[in-house]
Amino acid sequence: MTHTLGDAVYGCLIGGAVGDALGAPVEGWTHERIEEEYGTLEEFKQYYMPYSKTDPGSITSDTALRHYLCLAVVEAEGRVYPPDFAEVLRQHLNPDRVWINEEIVVKKISAGVNPWDTGRGTIPDNKMTGAVTPIGIVNAANPEQAYQDGLTIASMMQESPHRHASAAVAAGIAEAVTPEATIGSVVGTMMEQSTGIIERGMDIALGFAETSQSVDELVETLYDQFLDWQWPGVQWDRERYGAGELFSASPIETVPTAVAILALCDGDVNRSIIEGVNYGRDSDAVATVTGSIAGALHGASEIRTGWKTQCEESNRDFFEELEDDPDADFETMADRLKDSIESEYRKAATRRGELERLLGDTD
Repeated sequence: MTHTLGDAVYGCLIGGAVGDALGAPVEGWTHERIEEEYGTLEEFKQYYMPYSKTDPGSITSDTALRHYLCLAVVEAEGRVYPPDFAEVLRQHLNPDRVWINEEIVVKKISAGVNPWDTGRGTIPDNKMTGAVTPIGIVNAANPEQAYQDGLTIASMMQESPHRHASAAVAAGIAEAVTPEATIGSVVGTMMEQSTGIIERGMDIALGFAETSQSVDELVETLYDQFLDWQWPGVQWDRERYGAGELFSASPIETVPTAVAILALCDGDVNRSIIEGVNYGRDSDAVATVTGSIAGALHGASEIRTGWKTQCEESNRDFFEELEDDPDADFETMADRLKDSIESEYRKAATRRGELERLLGDTD
C-alpha cells in the first residue's frame, strides 16, 4: 500500500465507524430481508435504540467501546493492560452507549473485581471483537504481540474462544497498517496468529469464499452450511437471532464471515463495508470488522468521502462527551494513536540500548 501511517490509522477508525453506522439499522435482519427492503443498503439510515432516537451515521456500542479503548491507549502512551482500560471505563463510560454485557463488566470493576477476571461468565457478544483494533494499531508491525495484547484485553469482556477471535482481529490490524501489507498477508497473519475453533472457522469460511463466484453466493453458502457447523445434526433457524441462539451475535460467526467477505472483495474497503452490512444478522459487527481491516489496509483516503463526512458530523457529541473537546473526532483520535506508536518506538529503542549494554557485559 502507498498510503501513510496516519492515513492507515484514520482509515481503520473511520472505516470501522462507517461499517458500524451503516449496519445498525438492519442489525438482526437476514440477508434476504435487507435485499427485499433496500436492494443493496449503502446509505446511512435512521434507527432506534431503547434509550434514544439515533440519526443516520451515528455509531453504536461497537464503536463507542473501541474509542474507550483508544483513549486508554493514548493516555498510557502505548500498550495497555486491563487496569488501564478499567480506569478509563470507570471514569468515562456512559452506560447508555454500551450493551448490557459491557455494563455488567463495568459494574464488576466498580464492585472491586480484578479487571483481569471480569470476562468470566460474560455473554459471547461482538462488542470487544470490533473494539480491539487500537491494540493492533499500537502494536503496528508486531502481530504476535498484538495477538497477545488483544487476548489479554478481550479477556476483560469475553471468555474463550470468543476472546481468541478478538485477538486475531488485533493481529490482522497490526499487519494491515504496514506499508507492504496485502489482503493476503492480513488474512494469512490472522490465520497464523489464531488458534482452535477460530482458526478452524476462518479456514472453513475462506474455503467457501474460494469456491464462490460472488458475495451473494458466499452469503447463501454461509447461511446454509457454516452457521451450524459446530453442532452436527442440530437444526439451525436463520430467522432466529439473539445472544442465546446458536452463533447469533457471536465472534465465532462474525470473524470468519468478515474474513471471507474481505477475501472475496480483495480487501476493497468500500465494497467490503457494503457486503458486511448486507450480510445481515449482526450486520454492524461484521461491517465494523471489515471496515476496520480494509480501512487500515487501504487508508481513509480510499473510503467514500460522503460516508466519512457524515459519520464525523453525526458523532461529534460522542467525542465531546469522551474527551471534553468540541473539536475531537475520529481523525484527531487517529493522530493521537499515531503518537502512541511513536512512543512505542522510543520505548523499543531504549530497551534495545539496555539489551546492547547487557549483552556487552557478557562478552
